[in-house]
Amino acid sequence: MKKYLYITCLIFMFSAQEGVSQQMAQSTFMEDAKHYWNPAVTGIDKNMRTSLFFRQQWLGFGGAPRTGFVSFEYPFIDMNMSAGALINFDQTGPVSKKGLQLMYAYKLRDFLGEDSQLSLGINAGFQQYGFDPASQTFNDVNDVLLQGNSTSTIYPIVGGGVYFLSNTKEYDGNVFFAGFAYRNAFTTDVLINDSNQKRERHIHFNVGTRVYSRYSFIEPSITVNYTAPEQVDIRAGLRFEMEDAFWAGLGYSTINEVSLQGGFIVPEFGNRYAKLRVGVLGNIGMSGDVQELGPGFEIFIGYLYDID
Repeated sequence: MKKYLYITCLIFMFSAQEGVSQQMAQSTFMEDAKHYWNPAVTGIDKNMRTSLFFRQQWLGFGGAPRTGFVSFEYPFIDMNMSAGALINFDQTGPVSKKGLQLMYAYKLRDFLGEDSQLSLGINAGFQQYGFDPASQTFNDVNDVLLQGNSTSTIYPIVGGGVYFLSNTKEYDGNVFFAGFAYRNAFTTDVLINDSNQKRERHIHFNVGTRVYSRYSFIEPSITVNYTAPEQVDIRAGLRFEMEDAFWAGLGYSTINEVSLQGGFIVPEFGNRYAKLRVGVLGNIGMSGDVQELGPGFEIFIGYLYDID
């Protein structure tokens, strides 16, 4: 297992470079929200899950991005597969996106050793893209995007991903994990008041390890978000979790943001096989330009029910 920890640490060391944001919402350090960016993580374990996520970026900047979703995941354990549905929204200034997507994952057990698992996932759905020039802050009154009325259009969403776990048993051996997702595979143009905005493909990569002690674990990880043409955001995170009690973590992004997170876990919440997970995260920019935008925050609420 030590080799997996060494690999993860090396990736940390060689990952410092400049990055910019994406058309899709940025990824998060919240472990429980991975399925939004990679459909292969849908129903990754034996828990039925309902999740609620909200993020507000840059509290000191008008029209700053807001992102949220509500989702449901269900594992069909005897069939080695899982399915889910997700409703999301994203608002940045005059641009809004609302959508529904369905997710499916098939699991290959004992793929690279006993208790390992390779999950293959796909997602498909639709997104409503809206633009309201009345809410835009601008300097050029002759900007072509401001000459029309509010507009909206619906376009399809298609993507896929893979996710590997070296060990599917919790608190029974260390774990190496790695995932890769390809989003916005169907890259239609979005027409806004006679101006085209091309939707770019997105690549999401995540790798890390969980090193367990008796009742806790520590999890270093790296996440890379790539958007054509050559826009990269790299996120390094470190998280500690105590079984059925709490978690805490910190992270750094190459857009010069640092974050702190924490959450609590309530076992046997409403049922002896269920638990509630509630977490919050705060981030702030460290460089001059990003720092002036102000801090941001995230909230996650998840309800898990073990159906095994």
